[in-house]
Amino acid sequence: MILGGAALNNRQLIVQALDHIEANLRVPLSVQALSRNTGYSLYHFIRLFQGVTGLTPGDYISRRKITEAAKDILKTPERSLQDISLDYAFNDYETFARAFKRILRRPPSALRQKLHPDIPPLLPRLYENDLQQWPDTLFVQPRLIDLGELVLQGPQVNEYTNPAAFGAAWENLFGSLALLPERMLPERYYQLGYWADDYEDSGASFLCACELSRIHPVSSGPGSGLVADQAIPQFPVHVLPPARYLKFLHKGRSREIPATYKYIYGVYLPKTNYRLTLPYEFEFYGDDYLGPDHPESVSEIYIPLTLL
Repeated sequence: MILGGAALNNRQLIVQALDHIEANLRVPLSVQALSRNTGYSLYHFIRLFQGVTGLTPGDYISRRKITEAAKDILKTPERSLQDISLDYAFNDYETFARAFKRILRRPPSALRQKLHPDIPPLLPRLYENDLQQWPDTLFVQPRLIDLGELVLQGPQVNEYTNPAAFGAAWENLFGSLALLPERMLPERYYQLGYWADDYEDSGASFLCACELSRIHPVSSGPGSGLVADQAIPQFPVHVLPPARYLKFLHKGRSREIPATYKYIYGVYLPKTNYRLTLPYEFEFYGDDYLGPDHPESVSEIYIPLTLL
């Protein structure tokens, strides 16, 4: 069956190929078979796929299989690693283990035991909406930035999938600025995402915050690089230590920013030698941020690499 057709543009054809891959993650799947299904030559299909997604089709298939296998390893500790490898159509466990270590930079047993401090470079499924946001991102290199200590305060959000919760948190912050006399002027706004060691189960939390110029004494957190002070009654405070970051730009509406994060974590960072060991990230909304619904709005995304 040919996936493509004359009426389909290149991105739509690759979206159909992505859907086909997702439907067949648990069976053997070759790039040559995919190219035949699209009606293109192998060479043209590989170039087209990489031009749209930033990944070769073979790399995408391998990384999606390993990503889903990694999730199963963490979620089903009662299942053997060999059985999970067979679920994703690997010929034998040795082949699976080699691919796993190459892609996630650790053997399957180390992931199950959480022996590595860095965050595994998983690749989530890509959708057409993701690819629509990527043309500019694929060709813009991030900048390495060193930042000093940041002190952020604001309401916390624990419902990542609920946009209304974020809107309510920002309204709460804007309506309570007078209660934050130590905020920097003019105000500097951030959205901080952070997670605990068991983030696979507990998920991430978020702070819709403004920056403070100083802070009351705080107690040290348990090795996370974040310090939370509950002595201030209005909102929690988080202190980010001096660190080196990769600074990315997201251009577009705020609701579209998950696609940019997919590119950062799923495509860009795995191609580098960077290791992510600090359990947080944040967005900064500067002069180029024109509001959450403006198509030309620019958010700055900071991914921490190492403490300074």
